[in-house]
Amino acid sequence: MHPALSLAPLTLAAVLVLSGVAKLQDTGSTFSVLRLLRLPALVTNRPTARALPVVELVTAALLLLPWRWPFLAGAVLAMGLFVAFWAVVVRAMGFDPRPTCGCFGRIGDHRINGRTVVRNTVLVALAGLTLWIGLAGTSTGELLARYTANDVWWLVLAVALAAVSVMVLGGGPAVARTTRRTGRGGAARSSSAPAPAAAATTSVPAEPDELEYVRLPIPRGVLVGRDHGTVALSSLARSQAQLLVLVNCWCGPTHEPLERLPRWRERLPQLGVQMVFVPHPFDASALDPGLSGIWWDPGSRVYDDLGVGSSPGAVLLGADGLLAGGPVNGVDGIEQFVEDIEAELAETQDATSETSAPPPGEQQGVRA
Repeated sequence: MHPALSLAPLTLAAVLVLSGVAKLQDTGSTFSVLRLLRLPALVTNRPTARALPVVELVTAALLLLPWRWPFLAGAVLAMGLFVAFWAVVVRAMGFDPRPTCGCFGRIGDHRINGRTVVRNTVLVALAGLTLWIGLAGTSTGELLARYTANDVWWLVLAVALAAVSVMVLGGGPAVARTTRRTGRGGAARSSSAPAPAAAATTSVPAEPDELEYVRLPIPRGVLVGRDHGTVALSSLARSQAQLLVLVNCWCGPTHEPLERLPRWRERLPQLGVQMVFVPHPFDASALDPGLSGIWWDPGSRVYDDLGVGSSPGAVLLGADGLLAGGPVNGVDGIEQFVEDIEAELAETQDATSETSAPPPGEQQGVRA
């Protein structure tokens, strides 16, 4: 058997270690993903979320052992794991909206799409090759022992190629949807700082192929606060416009907007900036107990009614009771959305200052 075949179990072991360590550091995210993937109640629980990374790490260790029977046991476990992961991802392709997969904790692209299916298909093929190696009566250790000096160079270059491929092609998730739109009517203004009618009609220039943003009434959603009190969406935006950042899991893409939340609030002092979680947020270790403006959306009612789609997403609620912008998706999309709103508010403030300024003659105390 050719020593190059050792790359199959070595690749699987590397993937399982990466996945297991990432999940082990954040079992809350794993539990959230199990729920989003709509798996049977038998496996959608916290013990499963804690056990899965342990199984992955044990499987990786077995694949690296030099003895045949432990290696074969690891090959069987790897085949079972990767076939199960493949089936779950293919099934989730039919969900609307598609959930995030959270395969590697906070690392990598968490969207479920055709690329995810191809990736998992390749991993299943490698698992099949690994199982064949085990059934043939050999192991990773035995194959590595057959390496010559030239084979070692092949291994080193293969690892280098894989690392470069990850750095070049794995630059994080692309924005799933970037409809960076704001509505007309000055809805993004704080009600405590009204602008004249001319200044109120502001919007970010539309792309040439973008349809006019249609402003709809704010849905009749209800959010739950840290004290378990409830507030209606329309009431939340009654005193000032609100930017809602919404997430439907505790996987990797949730943590970055959570970290950026204070900075977004500094950039948009005229607005309320709130973060809405579909999974229960208040007991999560990743959430600072002193952080305000955190809400729970039980049953994903608000998330679905706003049509957020992939997580994370953002929607702007106008102080006039209408949706004022969004939804946009992805951390980069939300960042651009904040920039658009910030620019619009600055234009409105400049127009207000020009309108309210006295004529030059009055400023100097000169009578006509």
